Amino acid sequence: MHDKNVGGDRLIAALQQELASLEERISTIEHELHDGPLQRVIAARMQMQALLSNPDLTPELSDQFEELDQSLALAVSQVRSILHSNQQPSIQDALGLDILCQELTEPVFRVGLEGPAKISGVSKELWDAVLRVVRELIWNARKHSQADGVTVTSQVNERTWGIEVRDQGKGFDPEQIPEDSYGLCTAVERARMMGFDLVIDSVRGEGTRITLRGTIA
Repeated sequence: MHDKNVGGDRLIAALQQELASLEERISTIEHELHDGPLQRVIAARMQMQALLSNPDLTPELSDQFEELDQSLALAVSQVRSILHSNQQPSIQDALGLDILCQELTEPVFRVGLEGPAKISGVSKELWDAVLRVVRELIWNARKHSQADGVTVTSQVNERTWGIEVRDQGKGFDPEQIPEDSYGLCTAVERARMMGFDLVIDSVRGEGTRITLRGTIA
């Protein structure tokens, strides 16, 4: 009986030592990830934003740079989520609406959130598609609205999920979407492909409210 206890104690001690070693390796990886790739991606995004501020950019180049900037923002968000959770996050953990709003907030453009940041019972595919549309709408407002920010409102009523992006910018005629508003056109098409409605309510001089609404499983 005594030998069994000794053997058990040795096994526990060995497991504790292995766990401590594993935690140390994880901590080392976290520091290397934070001080290396993450900082380089953040620096690249700052350079991209400097390019976006160039008034001489053509609409085509501006849209391409904005897509790259969105990809960099997504990479920063994912790495930060991994560092925070010590594990590979799911889409909902890594890209909640709160994180999306934080990542797209700039010193001169605030992105606020009202309502739940995460919705249960939503597939990863639908969640990712919805966030893509919301991201497009935020970027479109930042580029065209001349507002100092937007408010994202998320609401769930039984099986209906609605997300509203509104600003108090210059507004426009919904019947005549500006030709250079590629982001808005892309959002409309993406909403259609996933079976959601995209309702545009805008008045010149009063701002814009765009609502994405659809059924969740």
